[in-house]
Amino acid sequence: MTVDNGTTSPPTIHGHATAGTQHLIHRPPTRAYYALDAPSLGEEHFTLVGATPVTHPLFNDGPGYFHDLQIATETVREIGEFVGHRYFGVPDDRPGLFYRFTLDFSDLSAWRTDAGAAGPVPLATHITARPANVVAEVPRGLDFHLQVTIDGRPCATGAAGLVFLMPKLYRKHVEHSRQALQAAPELDDAPDGPLRPVDSAEAGRYAPENIVISEPTDVSRGRLSTWLLSTRVSSVFTGEDGQYSGLHLMEALRQTSLLASGRAHGLNPARSTLGACQVHFRGPAERDLPLRCVAVAGPLGRDGEGRPTVPVTLTLTQRRRAVAEARTSVVQDY
Repeated sequence: MTVDNGTTSPPTIHGHATAGTQHLIHRPPTRAYYALDAPSLGEEHFTLVGATPVTHPLFNDGPGYFHDLQIATETVREIGEFVGHRYFGVPDDRPGLFYRFTLDFSDLSAWRTDAGAAGPVPLATHITARPANVVAEVPRGLDFHLQVTIDGRPCATGAAGLVFLMPKLYRKHVEHSRQALQAAPELDDAPDGPLRPVDSAEAGRYAPENIVISEPTDVSRGRLSTWLLSTRVSSVFTGEDGQYSGLHLMEALRQTSLLASGRAHGLNPARSTLGACQVHFRGPAERDLPLRCVAVAGPLGRDGEGRPTVPVTLTLTQRRRAVAEARTSVVQDY
């Protein structure tokens, strides 16, 4: 991934290359930016341009009826911290943590793949970044607004919130979270026995290593409870500091949503996708402790074009402490 801010030799952004090579184009409000090269105190605009992946171990795994929405969420996660450090003057030693993310499809047809075209399709994400909670002219966070286009067709809008933590505060935050989890054995919440991965077809994937949730251990009246799998999963889910990665958590929410809508209302996972998602992250999750995902499927409805849709409410908890809360909408195409 590279960044273009009008210079002749753009620096490289080191990321996971989720969708191959992409370019971050900075669109400053005035040409004065190039002369001053000073940290911004206001709104900044960017365009992340690239193409849909064709060989990614996760995003190209599954029925292939839709482009994977995780392409949009993960690439924004990759560049968010860079934008803060490069353009808003946030010190490099302050890590950025996303605490909320929303994405809504505005044109589902644009997300359909073309079975006759094996090559990549142009993908662009227009990003507006605004500083939040500015202290001494340095933002403690950033708010993002997103507009996604596939092959030139606007197809989704979204938003994200990123907070930057002081290094000592970040370490204290992680350590406090670990101590709180270990200090309350009476709140222990663990599966009763060995976990069995859910059937891959129900989760919308094919490769066994991409299945990150277990067969539900409790199912009743549209509610199901499953557990995240932390071993024998693909390396794309590897996190840092012994914690679950954001991609791991987002994929678990996606898979559980498809599973819940299929079990409750019979939606076909092979022709279904998330038409919308709203996620609020409450805190980190340790990979060496059980992590539960509870999903409640709402009533079956129809969208504006008559397609079956199911709202799903999800909660991730570890030792009964909230890790993330989400609302999704699963839609089955014709």
